Amino acid sequence: MLSKSIRKGVVAIACVLGLGASASAMATAHVDVAASAVQVNSYGGVTPVLFYTGSVCSTGHLTLDPSADVDTQKLLWATVLSAKATGAKMGFDYDFNADNCVIRAFSVAPN
Repeated sequence: MLSKSIRKGVVAIACVLGLGASASAMATAHVDVAASAVQVNSYGGVTPVLFYTGSVCSTGHLTLDPSADVDTQKLLWATVLSAKATGAKMGFDYDFNADNCVIRAFSVAPN
């Protein structure tokens, strides 16, 4: 009887610790930045990598999720370039974990 109680206690503690670790592993943030400050690179592919966005990652970089489809990648390119051309600000919602910042949503703020 005592061993069942101990086993249940160990399982409960493991579950609580597991949930705590997964909740702290990823956080979400929002940043607004002048599009003119953002540097866009593609490193030979279509997927844009944005730098100097003000995100918490080193050099303020942001990337799309690797599973993002090509249309979303092209939409981000077009949005950044049009915001730069019009002098608008951009907003980014992103998840971060250590030095990995992944864009979840992006927008252009009206002038």
